[in-house]
Amino acid sequence: MIFGAVAGGILESASIVNRDSWGPRAETVINAIYLVLFFIMGFSLVPLVLRLFITMQIRIGNGEFFPIKWLQANEQAAVYGIWGVYLIGISIVLMLVKPSDLFK
Repeated sequence: MIFGAVAGGILESASIVNRDSWGPRAETVINAIYLVLFFIMGFSLVPLVLRLFITMQIRIGNGEFFPIKWLQANEQAAVYGIWGVYLIGISIVLMLVKPSDLFK
Protein backbone atom coordinates (compact mmCIF):
# COMPACT_ATOMS: atom_id res chain seq x y z
CA MET A 1 0.00 0.00 0.00
CA ILE A 2 2.78 2.40 0.88
CA PHE A 3 4.71 1.59 -2.29
CA GLY A 4 1.62 2.21 -4.43
CA ALA A 5 0.95 5.55 -2.76
CA VAL A 6 4.57 6.67 -3.19
CA ALA A 7 4.66 5.51 -6.82
CA GLY A 8 1.37 7.30 -7.54
CA GLY A 9 2.67 10.48 -5.94
CA ILE A 10 5.85 10.34 -8.00
CA LEU A 11 3.93 9.75 -11.23
CA GLU A 12 1.53 12.58 -10.42
CA SER A 13 4.29 15.03 -9.49
CA ALA A 14 6.12 14.20 -12.72
CA SER A 15 2.87 14.99 -14.62
CA ILE A 16 2.80 11.49 -16.11
CA VAL A 17 -0.68 10.86 -14.71
CA ASN A 18 -3.24 13.05 -12.99
CA ARG A 19 -6.81 12.76 -11.80
CA ASP A 20 -8.20 14.31 -14.97
CA SER A 21 -6.50 11.78 -17.25
CA TRP A 22 -7.55 8.76 -15.14
CA GLY A 23 -11.28 9.10 -15.31
CA PRO A 24 -13.79 7.87 -12.77
CA ARG A 25 -13.49 4.18 -13.72
CA ALA A 26 -9.73 4.05 -13.09
CA GLU A 27 -10.18 5.82 -9.76
CA THR A 28 -12.82 3.25 -8.75
CA VAL A 29 -10.48 0.39 -9.66
CA ILE A 30 -7.60 1.92 -7.67
CA ASN A 31 -9.88 2.47 -4.66
CA ALA A 32 -11.09 -1.14 -4.89
CA ILE A 33 -7.49 -2.40 -5.00
CA TYR A 34 -6.61 -0.37 -1.91
CA LEU A 35 -9.73 -1.63 -0.11
CA VAL A 36 -8.72 -5.24 -0.80
CA LEU A 37 -5.15 -4.52 0.35
CA PHE A 38 -6.55 -2.95 3.53
CA PHE A 39 -8.64 -6.06 4.21
CA ILE A 40 -5.62 -8.31 3.64
CA MET A 41 -3.58 -6.20 6.04
CA GLY A 42 -6.35 -6.26 8.64
CA PHE A 43 -6.80 -10.01 8.41
CA SER A 44 -3.06 -10.69 8.58
CA LEU A 45 -2.60 -8.52 11.67
CA VAL A 46 -5.00 -10.61 13.79
CA PRO A 47 -2.70 -13.63 14.36
CA LEU A 48 0.32 -11.38 14.88
CA VAL A 49 -1.35 -9.17 17.46
CA LEU A 50 -2.91 -12.14 19.26
CA ARG A 51 0.46 -13.90 19.46
CA LEU A 52 2.07 -10.69 20.72
CA PHE A 53 -0.66 -10.29 23.33
CA ILE A 54 -0.24 -13.86 24.61
CA THR A 55 3.56 -13.58 24.67
CA MET A 56 3.48 -10.30 26.58
CA GLN A 57 0.95 -11.64 29.08
CA ILE A 58 3.18 -14.65 29.76
CA ARG A 59 6.26 -12.44 30.12
CA ILE A 60 4.62 -10.19 32.70
CA GLY A 61 3.54 -13.21 34.73
CA ASN A 62 -0.10 -13.64 33.75
CA GLY A 63 0.47 -16.94 31.95
CA GLU A 64 -1.20 -18.98 34.70
CA PHE A 65 -4.56 -17.20 34.41
CA PHE A 66 -7.32 -19.16 32.70
CA PRO A 67 -8.04 -16.72 29.80
CA ILE A 68 -4.36 -16.62 28.83
CA LYS A 69 -4.01 -20.41 29.08
CA TRP A 70 -7.15 -20.83 27.01
CA LEU A 71 -5.95 -18.38 24.35
CA GLN A 72 -2.58 -20.09 24.23
CA ALA A 73 -4.18 -23.52 23.79
CA ASN A 74 -6.82 -22.33 21.30
CA GLU A 75 -4.96 -19.60 19.45
CA GLN A 76 -5.96 -20.81 16.00
CA ALA A 77 -9.64 -21.07 16.97
CA ALA A 78 -9.52 -17.52 18.38
CA VAL A 79 -8.02 -16.22 15.14
CA TYR A 80 -10.69 -17.98 13.08
CA GLY A 81 -13.37 -16.56 15.39
CA ILE A 82 -12.10 -13.01 14.96
CA TRP A 83 -11.87 -13.51 11.20
CA GLY A 84 -15.46 -14.77 11.27
CA VAL A 85 -16.61 -11.61 13.02
CA TYR A 86 -14.73 -9.53 10.42
CA LEU A 87 -16.43 -11.44 7.58
CA ILE A 88 -19.86 -11.03 9.15
CA GLY A 89 -19.26 -7.28 9.42
CA ILE A 90 -18.06 -7.04 5.82
CA SER A 91 -21.10 -9.05 4.68
CA ILE A 92 -23.47 -6.73 6.55
CA VAL A 93 -21.82 -3.67 4.98
CA LEU A 94 -22.04 -5.17 1.50
CA MET A 95 -25.72 -6.05 2.01
CA LEU A 96 -26.61 -2.56 3.20
CA VAL A 97 -24.47 -0.55 0.78
CA LYS A 98 -24.20 -0.95 -2.96
CA PRO A 99 -20.55 -1.67 -3.91
CA SER A 100 -20.67 1.20 -6.39
CA ASP A 101 -21.44 3.61 -3.52
CA LEU A 102 -18.28 2.59 -1.63
CA PHE A 103 -15.99 4.33 -4.07
CA LYS A 104 -17.70 7.67 -4.67
